[in-house]
Amino acid sequence: MPQVSDYVYVYSTKHIDKVLEKIKTTGRPEKLTTAYLRDTWLLKNAQYSAVLDLLKKMDFLDDSGVPTDNYSKFQNSTIRNETLVLGIKNAYQKLFKAYPNAQDLPREDLKGYFMQHTGAAKSVVTKLVTTFTHICSKADFNSVSDGKSNQNGKGKNKKNDSESQETSKSIGGLNMSMNIQIVIPSDASAEQYDKIFSSIKKHFS
Repeated sequence: MPQVSDYVYVYSTKHIDKVLEKIKTTGRPEKLTTAYLRDTWLLKNAQYSAVLDLLKKMDFLDDSGVPTDNYSKFQNSTIRNETLVLGIKNAYQKLFKAYPNAQDLPREDLKGYFMQHTGAAKSVVTKLVTTFTHICSKADFNSVSDGKSNQNGKGKNKKNDSESQETSKSIGGLNMSMNIQIVIPSDASAEQYDKIFSSIKKHFS
């Protein structure tokens, strides 16, 4: 296994591209193994096994090669990007803990990090950096907000947006305060928003 400390690397970034493309365009196997890559996907180079190690780190495969729920989500084009970002962060948890925007770090900074945390030779560090930067290049991190991704393809925690309106009234000499929660569909039009808030102003002002 091409692994140093907590990190894995591939021998060729083209192998990553070909395996990810196969996942997108083929059915879900019972197990994704080196034999399956060779016999079914016709990816005969034994070095493709390094990509399987990376997929396990990303929680796309379990330790025995069985596809996980994240594997299936990656096959869904509407949530593919968010799933890939999540997978990358799974594989590089310590790196992202140290640098929340690790995907934007310059190569030299990444080399310094991997050198410090793995003690690997320069040639191996170069492979670690190349593997990380390449897999990151396949994902759009900017479209996924931290703490707001729930694999629904829209980067939101809830299906609806929520607005609140506070109002106070005096009834029978008693001061009363109400906090009104309004749930608005995420695909609501500007006209619908105007009608909602006009109604609030009419009835609670």
